[in-house]
Amino acid sequence: GFAWVADSNLAALYWCHAGCSFEMQCLGRWWATLPKSQWPEEAKESILADFDNPGHDEELSSTTVSTVGDRRQEIVFIGPGMGESTQRDKILEELNTCLLTDDEWKVYQSKRHDEQSLR
Repeated sequence: GFAWVADSNLAALYWCHAGCSFEMQCLGRWWATLPKSQWPEEAKESILADFDNPGHDEELSSTTVSTVGDRRQEIVFIGPGMGESTQRDKILEELNTCLLTDDEWKVYQSKRHDEQSLR
């Protein structure tokens, strides 16, 4: 799956976990961080389909931006019992503890244009 972590506004991470094997690596940058002129012309429509708001503008100041472009967590779980709601609820509960609090999100937004300050 894909992961967006709070120590980078730019890096799109790839998450792969199977059994005891775990890998997380940088795939590149989120499309939202690149000027639209650098997007492949034939892919612009599908890229914008992944945005939370097609009008997202990365250049706006951090205090006025309420959208995140294509940044997201997109993780798929496959295995026995994964279709059971109790199992899904446990996983969701654990993953939700990893999300930023409202206060942490405000700090992140204020620093998002300075990649070094996020680390």
